[in-house]
Amino acid sequence: MPDDQRADYERRLAEQAARIDELSALVTSQAEQIATLTRLLDESRRGGKRQAAPFSKGLPSADPKRPGRKPGQGTFKRRGVSPVADRVLTAGLPVSCPCCGDTVVFVETAEQCQTELPVPHAVVTKFDVDIGRCVGCDRRVQGRHEEQTSDALGAAGSQLGPRVKAIAHVLHYRHGLSFMRCAELLGLLGVKVTAGALAHAVTASDLDVTYAAILAGINQSTAVTMDETGWRIGGLFAWLWTATTATLTAYAVRDTHRVRGVRRPRLR
Repeated sequence: MPDDQRADYERRLAEQAARIDELSALVTSQAEQIATLTRLLDESRRGGKRQAAPFSKGLPSADPKRPGRKPGQGTFKRRGVSPVADRVLTAGLPVSCPCCGDTVVFVETAEQCQTELPVPHAVVTKFDVDIGRCVGCDRRVQGRHEEQTSDALGAAGSQLGPRVKAIAHVLHYRHGLSFMRCAELLGLLGVKVTAGALAHAVTASDLDVTYAAILAGINQSTAVTMDETGWRIGGLFAWLWTATTATLTAYAVRDTHRVRGVRRPRLR
């Protein structure tokens, strides 16, 4: 074999040997990574089967950090003692020391303030409504007190007061509670009411006057922006109309997207 051909063969063998050594090192490194990942996966699987607060999370630190917030970080507010107290109670000294039983000598009196909600109690007001008849037109006339929220009598003569309705409005429309949960919460406050009665009281015609005032203000505005979007009522097609000015917004649900449908005074 010529010398130049032999040299070429030896060069190729050296390159292949170097390549083999490189691949062997890569396989060894990947095998170590696979072993490490397998161990971590096994630990994760075992940890998932443990209780929520395991007894041990590994070896304790040689220099553990002090628990809690570091001094000087965050906003700290001290709840002060209320200057006005509705009642004052005295926590007197015991006759003897609870530890050793010896005599206790008075040193000083310290103050502590405890804020508590009052015991829930519903205030029920009965209105004696006078009923009469007009001499001229023979129409029935009944009196109304300024604190009454409705003229209904008989079977519908049990009504909710304005504060109860206001709380129900806030709970339902501001905080998103269902009428059932609103009724449950009001029950804890001493007001026994069903979800249906609460829904009727909150969504009844109490807001008609406000809605009419909003419509009147929009009709008197110099510029009104109108828009409609698709809606559904019981699975049927409808449209939600919006009339907006700089300060007022009114909504109306109609069964048509034509302008003449919006002019109807009643909602669908």
